Amino acid sequence: MWPDDVRMTNQRARIYAACAVKLDEDHTDVAEGTFDAALTNALVVIVAHEWPGQEMETPKKGSGRPFLKSASKLLNVIKEKAGEGDKAEPVPDEPEMYLIPDPFPVDEERPTTVSEEDSILSYEPPPLPRLDTRIDAATLRDALDATQPIRHGKEGEGRPLERRHVDALLALNSHTSLLALSAEQEERYEQGASKEDDRERARALKTLELLGEDVARRRAAEAPEIHVGYHPDDPDGLDLQECPVCDYTAFSARSGDELGMGVGVGECLVCHYRRSPAIALAEARVVLYEARFADD
Repeated sequence: MWPDDVRMTNQRARIYAACAVKLDEDHTDVAEGTFDAALTNALVVIVAHEWPGQEMETPKKGSGRPFLKSASKLLNVIKEKAGEGDKAEPVPDEPEMYLIPDPFPVDEERPTTVSEEDSILSYEPPPLPRLDTRIDAATLRDALDATQPIRHGKEGEGRPLERRHVDALLALNSHTSLLALSAEQEERYEQGASKEDDRERARALKTLELLGEDVARRRAAEAPEIHVGYHPDDPDGLDLQECPVCDYTAFSARSGDELGMGVGVGECLVCHYRRSPAIALAEARVVLYEARFADD
């Protein structure tokens, strides 16, 4: 695959993921165009990966440049290939349901527990689940039938998207050329957490301003008496940390970040800035990266 093709594949996967995650959160708010964008980009990526060139349409008159097929025509390609047994297969007793098998299946079963005869060194983790891609063409076509009239402004026609339509769209993510939803969900989660942290910092600064310097200093001096840090019964406890808002060593962490980098989750005893688990994890990643970079 050429660099430009890789770039376009990544871009289409990103568009699919961004639109699909939005629909997963809310598929009732003028979602017709979003669904069409997600489905078309996902199908283009899948068809181009499995059957290169079949994602393109050649002009009937033989002139002009080839162009991408519509979602409905891409579903026809998958149907045709499944009928031929070419990298896809129909699912028995499920009309217009097609399966693209996992290209790297784990055939043999591995033990999931350690028996008395085995040592801990002989234990092998369970195999990863198969990444078969189920393409529910019937449901996806129904979604297109429901949304196309609305997208084209045909009055009195069309239907709203249903949850089953979105579920069929999300199922496409199992294909090896996509696998994009988790990264998009994590990015949106972090963006939301970052915006909330900005609001939290602004609120804490306002609190600090209202307190005044004398009260703030007194609270900082009292913080060690209030804070409950490390204790043999609580080995994960953290000592007071410097608050990123007021700069006093008065941040009382009730727990640490998931990576164990010592970034506290808790509240400042002076300005009452609260650091969420998501922000603690994001800051811990920076600390971890800087530590590894320093080692290099």
